[in-house]
Amino acid sequence: MKKRMSGKYTLAIHQTLLLFFLLLCFTACEHSQEMGPRPLEGFFEKVTALVTTTVRSRLRDHLPAQKLLRSYLPSFEKAPTLNHLMEVMKGIDGLKDLAYLIESDVHFELQKPEHYYEKVHFNSQDIQRPLVGSVLAGMKRALEQLQRKGRSDEE
Repeated sequence: MKKRMSGKYTLAIHQTLLLFFLLLCFTACEHSQEMGPRPLEGFFEKVTALVTTTVRSRLRDHLPAQKLLRSYLPSFEKAPTLNHLMEVMKGIDGLKDLAYLIESDVHFELQKPEHYYEKVHFNSQDIQRPLVGSVLAGMKRALEQLQRKGRSDEE
């Protein structure tokens, strides 16, 4: 005669095998951190992202303002400091409000404790030159995105 395994013993084996296979699946299907957007690293990268969002949302339905900003970008690249860039923008009728918003973005980011160094050394060339570059990069990125969106709307 054959001996049958008891029900409790069989259940324990099945539970153990199930847990083993679940563990094997979870380790084999390792989750990557690339699922969502990665956090922004530094002050200048965050400024670029803020400026991109501000310019894109402000100029979304304003084609003349987009063209105006695009036409002035080469002269903006010569600005040595953020203050100079903002003063030039405030002197242009169609870009005045945008300049105030960009200034607000920069000052918002400067208030964060992790950007204490940038706040303390704000007037130094080590901060100003990359800051102007970040603002310009945000403007260019926004204009590119708006241009792509405009093309896709036309199709």
